[in-house]
Amino acid sequence: MELGSFTSQDSKVLGGSKPPDSLHEVPSSAATATAAGATISSSSSSSRNPHYYSEACPAPEHRREKRLQEHTVVWKKSLLPYMTPGAPPTSRMQRYWRQGLPPAIRESVWPVAIGNVLRITPELFEIHKEQALEARRAAADAHANVMVTLSDQHQRAKVSEKRHEKSTALIPFDLPRTFPTLAFFREGGPLHDDCMRILEAYTFFRPDIGYVQGMTYLAAVLLLYVPPYQAFVALCNLLNAPTLLGLYRLEQSAVQGRSDVFTRLCKVQFPEVARVIDDVGLMPEMYLIEWFMTIYAKVLPIDVASVVWDLFLLDGEVILYFTALGIISIVKDRLLQAPPGDLELCSQILGKDLRARISDPDELLLHIREVRRRTPARFVQEIQTIAESEFGTGGSAQHSPGGRSPGGTLAQAWNSVR
Repeated sequence: MELGSFTSQDSKVLGGSKPPDSLHEVPSSAATATAAGATISSSSSSSRNPHYYSEACPAPEHRREKRLQEHTVVWKKSLLPYMTPGAPPTSRMQRYWRQGLPPAIRESVWPVAIGNVLRITPELFEIHKEQALEARRAAADAHANVMVTLSDQHQRAKVSEKRHEKSTALIPFDLPRTFPTLAFFREGGPLHDDCMRILEAYTFFRPDIGYVQGMTYLAAVLLLYVPPYQAFVALCNLLNAPTLLGLYRLEQSAVQGRSDVFTRLCKVQFPEVARVIDDVGLMPEMYLIEWFMTIYAKVLPIDVASVVWDLFLLDGEVILYFTALGIISIVKDRLLQAPPGDLELCSQILGKDLRARISDPDELLLHIREVRRRTPARFVQEIQTIAESEFGTGGSAQHSPGGRSPGGTLAQAWNSVR
């Protein structure tokens, strides 16, 4: 696909996820998309045609779009006005939330669900963006053998440059590979520069972590639904939560603990599949951790992954396991039919083939509900214990004033009133 040309996937993101006049209300982004050969308004106009989905879309998708339109009205009129930061969602809100948030509602709900326990301000965001920009300029000048002298005020950025340069140098290479079927994040695309700045700014906000591959997917998903500053706030707070912090620190205990729990869960619910995976030598570290680190954004279509994000922000880390088991449930027949010992095929089934196979959010939701129903309570408790144990580690997430942290304590708050 050429830069600026849009597939049906783009139409879902533009037409369904964001109104054409509210792609973060950044005129330059809209102008970039127009110059690239596709206007936002023309992309979404078909979505507003009452005959469009009945003629061009399969019946299940037509029903889903109709339901999302109805739910959008309910959220705007009856639910969002009563959503209070720090308070658990009402039972009615929970029922609608568990069906997947309407894309247009995520801009309002996601920032509240994630919170801002780190107290990140717009001014702090600008400071880190400027530090990143200055480090980039200094690195470019250094490569050109130009002497660069920084003021005392920015000497710290110079000192940090060597540390950041190695990790941030990967961002320009990773960004075009993030959602490659979309034009948004390619160079010249409407969200490319914002995503680059957010990721670079994060390396200055958390120099102990820096940039780690996988972060582009988190930043990109957030930018599809919220403006740049809110996306930066959300990214920092998500990566400060126990679920993701240990994984992005590449801590062996965080990786091994989650792999062990999933392996046992898989053996309980899908023993034959677990045997096949074990026989070919496909370890969870070879696929599961990537799923978790990107909250499934790397392996699932955007509209499907976004529903997983919805549930994750409501129920926390346990949803990542239920989603993994839901995926296993969907592709189990292919895994069981794989030739004995075919590691490459099994890796493909649980890797690059998933985006094409799992294209219906409602199908995945159905499987998630089923595996959730069958999961023994002891496993749920063990998963919660893993996250809670990481709260006490240095630099880990802390509880917000509302008693929540990204992807975890919101669910606990809800469970207290369910």
